[in-house]
Amino acid sequence: MNYDRFILELLNRVAALEDEINNLKSEITEVKKNMYNIDDNANIESKQNSIINSFGGRDATKYIFNGRIYCKNRLVLAVVKKFVEENPDVTAEELLIIFDKTLQGSLGVVQLANVAKMNYSDYSIRFFASDDEIIHTATGDCYVCSQWSKYNINGFITRAKQLNIDIQVAPNN
Repeated sequence: MNYDRFILELLNRVAALEDEINNLKSEITEVKKNMYNIDDNANIESKQNSIINSFGGRDATKYIFNGRIYCKNRLVLAVVKKFVEENPDVTAEELLIIFDKTLQGSLGVVQLANVAKMNYSDYSIRFFASDDEIIHTATGDCYVCSQWSKYNINGFITRAKQLNIDIQVAPNN
């Protein structure tokens, strides 16, 4: 077998594929320009982002609780902190039941600190774990999950309302 010829043929195929990719990129850019009525390439991305955000992109809704404005994850932390503050005898186990796992998803609203540390190497990203964020219950420390979205926050807010905790959507959202 002639390896030189084989390598040359492969290089020609790669070059042809690169040309085809470049042609496709040019076609995609033209389609985007026409679709978004844009005159230059620099504005395509910003126009796309504004369109994506208007159709369910990142949700930046803010909430009012206890006279302060919070984003989703900080709202959950504030509510759980306030609940424990008003119910100092609550145990970690009771807190896990009151704010059950189904309200958040796989991580749960609240997790025992030692369990979170053991199960998640990135627990300090998934949970509020700074000294001033730790929830101190009658039976042990807990972390509140920091992973909240427009898809799971409403269940938490519903539970808060069942507990007579008033949360309002902040204006200008």
